[in-house]
Amino acid sequence: MEHEEIVRRANEIVAPYGLQAEILGDIHSVGVGGDHRTYTPVVNLIGTHPGDEVLARLSTEIGNKLPINRITFQFATKS
Repeated sequence: MEHEEIVRRANEIVAPYGLQAEILGDIHSVGVGGDHRTYTPVVNLIGTHPGDEVLARLSTEIGNKLPINRITFQFATKS
């Protein structure tokens, strides 16, 4: 799956919560898929902290639906 498709699909998942997804440059995460190592991009979620339960649900959904090993968060403060 291409990076653009990963970002599009991740944004569909997180947009209802006021977050935006992006790929962190050329950074890749190492994981295990079956008996093999996997090297996947890192998804970064940007926005205002929606709560720990929401973040747990979103990161699980992204990890289960997309070829992603790691998700990072970048939060802004409310004005």
